[in-house]
Amino acid sequence: MSFWDAYDFWRDAVAGTLIAAAMLGYLGVHVLLRRVVFVGAALTQVSGVGIAASFWLASFLALPDAHQPDHPLWLSPQLFALAFALGAALLFSLVREGRRLSVEAVVGLGWVLASAALLLVLSSGRIVQEAHEVDDLLYGNAVLISPAQVRLLAGVASAVLAVHLLFFRQFMFVSYDAEMARTLGHRTRLIDLALFATLGVGISFAVRVLGALPAFGFLVVPAASALLLVRRAHHAFPLAALFGAAGGALGYYLAFTQNYPTGAAMVAASSLFLLPGALLRLVRRS
Repeated sequence: MSFWDAYDFWRDAVAGTLIAAAMLGYLGVHVLLRRVVFVGAALTQVSGVGIAASFWLASFLALPDAHQPDHPLWLSPQLFALAFALGAALLFSLVREGRRLSVEAVVGLGWVLASAALLLVLSSGRIVQEAHEVDDLLYGNAVLISPAQVRLLAGVASAVLAVHLLFFRQFMFVSYDAEMARTLGHRTRLIDLALFATLGVGISFAVRVLGALPAFGFLVVPAASALLLVRRAHHAFPLAALFGAAGGALGYYLAFTQNYPTGAAMVAASSLFLLPGALLRLVRRS
C-alpha cells in the first residue's frame, strides 16, 4: 500500500503532528530567546511523568484502560500531563537567581528528578500491560491519533496563539530586558507566569500526541533554524512554525515509507532546516 492509498489511516495523525509541531516551533522561539532550553527539556519530562503516573495510579485502583469509555476523566493521561507540566511551568517562572543556586541549576534539578521519577514509574511491574503505550507516548509514535484529539489540539493551539498575540509585546520586552521592563512598571512576574503557563499547556498536549523526545526536538530545532535566518527576532516566529510543520510532515512521510521510528524521523527531518541558516552564516562571515 502506497502512502497516498493509506490517506484515511494517516490523515488525523498528520493533522495532529502539523498542529503540534507548528505550535512548538512558535513557542520555541521564546525558549531560545530567553535562554531557557532546559525549561523545555524539563517540561517534556514532567509531562511524561504525568502520563506515566496516570497509568500507575489507575493500576492501584483497578480501573479500565485509558481508552475505554468507562475510564474516569479525572485520571486521564492528558489531564495528568497538563497538571504536572503546568505546575512545573509555574514553579520555574517563580525561580530567581540565588547566591548558591542559579535558575539553570534549579531547572536542571527539575529535569533530573523528573527523569528519575519517570524511570521509576516505568520500571514498576504494575504498568507492564501499558508499558508499550507509555513508551510510545514518551518517545514518539504519532500514528493512532483520533479526530477528537486533533480537534482538542487545534483548540489548545488556537488558545495559546491568542494569548501570545495579545501579549506579544510584553513577552518580547521581558525576554530581552526584564530589568528595564520592571523599571518601567511592567509586572514582569505576572508576564513570566503567563508565558511559562502557555509553555506548560502547549508542551503537555504536544507530548500526548508526539511523545517527549519529538516534542522537545520541535521546541528547539525549528526555532533555532528560523533564528539563524532572520535579522529581527519577531520574524522568526512564523518561520519557526512553518519549519516545525514541514519537518513533522516530512518526518512522518519518511517514517511511513521507510519504516523509521516516527519520533526520530520527524526530529531528523526538522534538522534539515538548520542547513540554510548555517550556510547563510558562513557566507556572511566570509
